[in-house]
Amino acid sequence: MSFAALLLAAAGQVPAQETPPVVHAQLLDEVGSARVDDTHGVGMTVRHRTLASGSYAEVTALDSGRTVVLLVERDPSLTADNVVSLSGPAAKAIGVFDQRNAKIRIRPAVPSPAEQAAIRAGNEVPRLAAPPALLAALRRRLPSTPAPMTLAAAPKPTPRPATPVAAPAKPATPPPKPATTGRWFVQVAALSDATRAAALAKSVDGVVRSAGRLYRVQSGPFTTRAAAETARAAIARRGFADARIIAQD
Repeated sequence: MSFAALLLAAAGQVPAQETPPVVHAQLLDEVGSARVDDTHGVGMTVRHRTLASGSYAEVTALDSGRTVVLLVERDPSLTADNVVSLSGPAAKAIGVFDQRNAKIRIRPAVPSPAEQAAIRAGNEVPRLAAPPALLAALRRRLPSTPAPMTLAAAPKPTPRPATPVAAPAKPATPPPKPATTGRWFVQVAALSDATRAAALAKSVDGVVRSAGRLYRVQSGPFTTRAAAETARAAIARRGFADARIIAQD
């Protein structure tokens, strides 16, 4: 006891006891899913079911190990499906802003007064990233996803008498084959690759004409425009809707 306290005790005045320093007891170390909610402010905050508002907590992303200290806001409405709700800046700080089902660890923390001021000002206060061995141990604590239910096999239906199969329809009339002479052609496509152009020309009974850096695939020749029009319609049905008829002298 100090000398001043002895004097006061001798005078019959007992001094008030000094308030003991608050000793932080870490009673929570939880892992689970987090959701991002920009509607509860723009600060470095995290919402939790039981932690007191105004306290602080370390939050770690279980995929990367990135850890920051955040200001706690109590939210009893959170469910076991979402252990915490992170503000946008907090989610960005640990790299889970774009994740729909981020896995995190949360535990209480006691930052220094300077760190508390920085957090309340919206600044990031990081901690050392969790090492891989610790992350692996924390992931094993995550709630396991229940196995999907297996449905009982439905009874096999009684086979019905086979119905007579109709005769197959006659194939459509193929497009006319190009003639050896004629002035009508079907412009199928213009490609920049000579090999692809040659393959396409072979499939349409056509030819390849070089035009600078392009290779024009043409089907023909046809002796009449009507024959060329029939070939163009067949080529369009194969996916070349831009095919057009050209005449060459």
